[in-house]
Amino acid sequence: GGRSAGGGGAARPRLRPTMSASLLAPRLLRHPRGARCLSSGSRLGSATRSESWSFLPILNITKGLPAVYHTEPTASAFRAIIDMVKMRSGSLMVSKGSELYGIVTERDVLDKLPFAIGSSRKLKVTDLMTPKSSLITAPPSFTLDQCVKAMHAGSFRHLPIVEGTGVRAVISMRDIAQHVASALAKAPVGQPTTVRELMEAKGGPSCVELPSSSSVGAAVEMMRSTRAGSILISSSEGFGIITERDYLTKVAVYDEANPHDIPVTDIMTTSPYVKTVSATGRISDCLSLMVAGGFRHLPVVDKAEVVGVISMRDILHYFLK
Repeated sequence: GGRSAGGGGAARPRLRPTMSASLLAPRLLRHPRGARCLSSGSRLGSATRSESWSFLPILNITKGLPAVYHTEPTASAFRAIIDMVKMRSGSLMVSKGSELYGIVTERDVLDKLPFAIGSSRKLKVTDLMTPKSSLITAPPSFTLDQCVKAMHAGSFRHLPIVEGTGVRAVISMRDIAQHVASALAKAPVGQPTTVRELMEAKGGPSCVELPSSSSVGAAVEMMRSTRAGSILISSSEGFGIITERDYLTKVAVYDEANPHDIPVTDIMTTSPYVKTVSATGRISDCLSLMVAGGFRHLPVVDKAEVVGVISMRDILHYFLK
């Protein structure tokens, strides 16, 4: 999931008015040739860094993974959303017995759920899911490095690990981040990379922004069109942030109002409670902060102005590129 960053400092940074939209968030891959299971010999696995932990099989190094959560293909979209929120999971495998139908994620809910009241109760989970024919999976022999490369190449955040006909685990970006943060704490890299350097490597500071007068519907449409996972909300009193997880847990799970009728200020996390990071901060510290706080996006502050947003995906791709 992508819960809003909690916490904050005394100062209220302002949004820099010239920020541009960027592709900050993942989307699910629709592979034109149908389903495929990546092999451990895939070119995605050609790592360029030397951290030994990145070359171990993913199931050997990600301890304490949550159970694989399932829902049946006959379930309503509403039921699937409730289960994701209840289980604090960003995905559900759609299956019946040993037969796999696909996967549904919180991004699917944001991208595909109609705004009309009652839509999730009328639709089946199969109407929102990524079907098996388009699903990318990986074998248990896949390394952490290969998982990150597969997720980045396909722009998705949940990778089912399949052995035979069974799904042994669903590796999320958060699972990988937790391990990388732990490994970096034990054996830091030589020269720390700063947030500013990461943003420059991405092409410069950037984020997606809307005014506080906007509706939740407008924010969702913006996230859909820009592929963003978060939106900064500007106001005369500071700023806030809304994420796709906010939409799932505060709007979609109730299905009681059209998102266009809900002010974005009703569900956003406001600036006194949003964790921010300095442009001079170390990205390894940012990753640890994200893992500890359970969020995936951090607004970047430079000279009392918010100049961009970095994501968990940005940091992992940088370390394992």
